[in-house]
Amino acid sequence: MNAVPFHPPTDYYCKELAPLDEEICSLLAKRKELSNQNPGFPDPDLISHWSQAFVLKEDWLRIVFAHLHSEKHIHVPVEPIEFLKFIPVLRSVTVDKLSHTVTYIKQYSNASIVHIETEMITSEPFVHLGHAMFELSIAPEYLCTLNRGSGSDKTIQHSFVVTPSLPDDISEVEFHLSVKPLPEPEFQRVLLKEITVTI
Repeated sequence: MNAVPFHPPTDYYCKELAPLDEEICSLLAKRKELSNQNPGFPDPDLISHWSQAFVLKEDWLRIVFAHLHSEKHIHVPVEPIEFLKFIPVLRSVTVDKLSHTVTYIKQYSNASIVHIETEMITSEPFVHLGHAMFELSIAPEYLCTLNRGSGSDKTIQHSFVVTPSLPDDISEVEFHLSVKPLPEPEFQRVLLKEITVTI
């Protein structure tokens, strides 16, 4: 899990903007404090009003406020080093025909990687899990960051980097998995006809 280096979109900066950019940073800090780090998202009518009042594109304002909302999820990634051991867990819970299982933990000297598998319990053949954001929390002293995710129609696997390292004895540790569905795009299905073509 290597951190992606940040590259500015341009090498140019108008130094006359520095006082204004500092004021923007000051306002962002005040906004964060006033909202108690839970800013929500402005009503669409407000964004539309601000767009007209300040001659700014609505889509751009939506992106700006969406990024402001995501600030709490931005963490400096920890690269696990010095692998120590595997800890088998196999702890499951089933809710609404979905089985969520903590399968195992990889212990490193500076972090743990928790592996979780979500499986749909159904015998129906043409079923697939929808798109969603998965978040893991354990206790206030642990930071859990999504590491990787993959899956097939009925199964999704996720791994989370947890810092500091979890204890080897996890009998008292509770894993809280939050699933936040994402809107599914609507596709138009076009049935193909049986034909032969020459290209």
